[in-house]
Amino acid sequence: MVFQSMWAMQNEQGVLPSSLESQLTKIAEAGFDGITDHFHEPEAARTLSGLASRLGLQIEGQVFPQTVDELQPALDIASHYGCHHLTIQADSRPRTLKEAVILAQGWQRLAEQVDFPVLLETHRYRLTSDLHFTLDLLAELPDLKLLADLSHYVVGREIPLPPGDDDQQQIRQILRNSWGFHGRVASCEQVQVPISFARHKPWVELFSDWWTLGIEDWLGRSAVPGSLSFTCELGPPPYAITDRLGKDITDRWQESLQMKDLARQLWAGCTQHL
Repeated sequence: MVFQSMWAMQNEQGVLPSSLESQLTKIAEAGFDGITDHFHEPEAARTLSGLASRLGLQIEGQVFPQTVDELQPALDIASHYGCHHLTIQADSRPRTLKEAVILAQGWQRLAEQVDFPVLLETHRYRLTSDLHFTLDLLAELPDLKLLADLSHYVVGREIPLPPGDDDQQQIRQILRNSWGFHGRVASCEQVQVPISFARHKPWVELFSDWWTLGIEDWLGRSAVPGSLSFTCELGPPPYAITDRLGKDITDRWQESLQMKDLARQLWAGCTQHL
């Protein structure tokens, strides 16, 4: 299933250029399966759920807990209104692995209460900011379910092109624990590069290879419930590169459509012989 991020629908000023309903309609008419948005405030969740449901769109909910207990209200909201899955951007930066394990285990226990996946996103300035720290966390909690946004590790660690063998192996370990993806192409110096520029083709190909590995791994897991999600998440500035006037240098909506088609192409390539 391919989702579109509501954050990616914002303009250079960080606001939606038209009403929420019109933006959701645009997304549905473009052929997306769902949307990704914050899903931890009751009134906002009610509004989003009602509009999305009428348009046949699934919801990836996002939540930003700092403690174990702060996840519970979001689980209650998501259980009440329904969602495809809930993604944790853990707004905590523990200095020790022990602290990180306590948080992740607590969220895992709470997630056992609900009938939808709860995934921990790989993201800078979050618990999973550092690739090696996250791999150490997986060694302690091998059943921890991740939502892979690989762009943060590429730019955060300045992974070169082509990546080294160690880099490849470490990314593959992240993919083996991933149950969904946020789609954005990074380079070793920029978190979000225009995918329509020819000079970025090698980076697009690298990410496509990684996403393919992630899809294949997910398909190979026995008795996998639900469906795999891929969110097109081409964010506004400062993620998006701008010109000297602060304007996007590409049409992010058109690139989102391009990424949607790419994700479905990769999925088709992985499933054509099943």
